[in-house]
Amino acid sequence: MDPNASQALVKKRQLADTLRGEFEATLNDRVNRFFEVRPHEIIPNTHFAPVSTEASMLFRDGHFYGCIALTQATGEALARFMCQKNKFKPAKVFETNVDKLYKRGFINPALRSDLIGLWTGRDDYHHLNPNIEQDRQRLTQLAQEKIKLLQKIEREVFAFSVRNGALVPKCPQYWDMDDENQTQVYLRLD
Repeated sequence: MDPNASQALVKKRQLADTLRGEFEATLNDRVNRFFEVRPHEIIPNTHFAPVSTEASMLFRDGHFYGCIALTQATGEALARFMCQKNKFKPAKVFETNVDKLYKRGFINPALRSDLIGLWTGRDDYHHLNPNIEQDRQRLTQLAQEKIKLLQKIEREVFAFSVRNGALVPKCPQYWDMDDENQTQVYLRLD
């Protein structure tokens, strides 16, 4: 066997052992974090649905900087989406979109507050400014707050009931219903 090939095999095996060990060492924490922040199970199949799901997985797996940045980006996309679905052009500024949604009666004060809370610190985490949180415990708490806010927002915006086996959205404008009153959904039933 070629010495380079055998060396590559050894390195792959070592890496696999390292990854397996890391996984085993963090498994209990991952399981606990998963149950702390279970996502809203059914949302519309939007361009940001898989991103929102990935943000939950980042928190579960302990990638807190990524979780914070992705929850904030998802919140921004969600606000633009809501503007578009309510038939007005979204602004480039997040706060402007949230204010328009509020002033036009599409969101209540609590949802407005949650969106702004999700957005707080956005520039620091997206631009990695020197003042971002570095204490691991506080970073964990911040990431948990952000992902819980996103999930709370999604539960409100994408709220639904089930009647006769059919999904009945609270805000149907956010669900692309076809002529037969059917829609494509993104399932998160882990």
